[in-house]
Amino acid sequence: MTSATKNMTVLIVDPFEAFRAMISKVLQEFGEVTVIQSSHGNDALDKLAYHDVDLIIAEWQLSGLSGIEFLTQVRTNTRTANIPFLMTSSTIEQSHVVRAIQCGVSEFVVKPFSSKQLKSRIQSAFSRPIRAYQGEVEQDPEKSKDSQIQVLIVDDVADNIKVISDILRKDYKVRAALNGKKALQMCTIEPQPDIILLDIMMPEMDGLQVCEKLKSDPNTQHITVIFLTALEQTEHVVKGLSLGAVDYITKPANPAIVKSRVQAHCRNIHSNRLMRDQIDTMLENARLRDEFDNINQNELSKPIAHIKQAGDLLANHLRHPEQAKYYLNEIKLNCNQLQLQLESMSAICKIEKDNYALNPQPHTLSYVIDDVLENLANMLKQYKLSAHTSVDKNLQFFGERTLTYTLLIHLVKNAIEASSKRASININANQSDEHIVITIHNSDTVPQQVQAQFFEKFVSHGKPSHLGLGTYTARLLCEAQGGRLAFRTDQSLGTEVFVHLPKGK
Repeated sequence: MTSATKNMTVLIVDPFEAFRAMISKVLQEFGEVTVIQSSHGNDALDKLAYHDVDLIIAEWQLSGLSGIEFLTQVRTNTRTANIPFLMTSSTIEQSHVVRAIQCGVSEFVVKPFSSKQLKSRIQSAFSRPIRAYQGEVEQDPEKSKDSQIQVLIVDDVADNIKVISDILRKDYKVRAALNGKKALQMCTIEPQPDIILLDIMMPEMDGLQVCEKLKSDPNTQHITVIFLTALEQTEHVVKGLSLGAVDYITKPANPAIVKSRVQAHCRNIHSNRLMRDQIDTMLENARLRDEFDNINQNELSKPIAHIKQAGDLLANHLRHPEQAKYYLNEIKLNCNQLQLQLESMSAICKIEKDNYALNPQPHTLSYVIDDVLENLANMLKQYKLSAHTSVDKNLQFFGERTLTYTLLIHLVKNAIEASSKRASININANQSDEHIVITIHNSDTVPQQVQAQFFEKFVSHGKPSHLGLGTYTARLLCEAQGGRLAFRTDQSLGTEVFVHLPKGK
């Protein structure tokens, strides 16, 4: 239990009184809790206007204003935007969870749930930072079409196909085949059917033969088979079930029975899809955790270690102004480096999710480059390099200063680390009709092994302690501003990286 949950007012929104009563009982275990109840969305919104609440617990399925619409109203009102919001639902679909997250939900719990589960979710809702409303997820029409259940009806009588198609076509993507051979061909072509309504008695190749072939092929054995059969074909049905069919429907088809049988098996298909998505999400989350741990160990730990070391040395040289000034400058530069890494990680995360809000302004390029070289002065000294610039003081780019500073830091650092033949790197800039073009030159060539993936993620060569995020980060930050990166590498000339940014207006 957290102190934040004591003496609180909670709004519970659920159409069923029994659930509201159960939730209220659990809330009383947290201390002095005032409970406001509502059975539908519009009434809940009215009550929220007249009461200050500390927590909202609302069902997804509400009459009038739906749960997701209610959440949107809460998050887009400055008065209520920071109230923890726990969503409940009797069903779980990945699209629902994604929508709720985009709209700012704090926690999501599926009914039925125990009092222990609810208490845990409430505590979690208070401990999590409040998510801002990010807008509804736009549904890709093609993706929605692809995710629709595909039903294949196989019957040698066209009238039978028409009857069943008319029953199902409103809710499913329906196709048809007049014989078993054609049905097998259709099962090998994307999108494959999810369910086949398969007539048992057909000429040339009957339904049992079709089912046996489907279930013996690894590419089609996952397809759900439901037989269409006459009442007197019991023995055939039993054999069909033993071959791998899951159900049967007797003819003539009763619309209610056809709908309910197909719907029941669709739930299993949706569950399997959800399970696959959850496995993919778990694997992706594990990869992201590994990636974040690597960044922490390899990128963030370096400036932190330098700050600690400089702090220890500063403590021993407080009476020596020149030395103290040097170590203070070291601390400042590494703090800037640490801030850069954190801002870079945050920006990359948002850009990769396509939800970065760009705020472009005109900026003087030479000032940004001067700051970059000041930040990297110690690194240049360590590598015994000098930096030469030729940048017109009047050149301006149109973008974000922080993004441009960060991408140039990454590219110049990369150039410094790759310079071994000559004792300098060169940074020049000129303008075309629409762009400022920055050229960063160093003496060495890009290794042949990584040239094709130079700007891709986790690409590095000959640097075991590096993750290979520098040029990838630079590309993302450049493209986010409407720019682009390119490079040219040559044994005699070395490597030139070209940064194209929109010209200042």
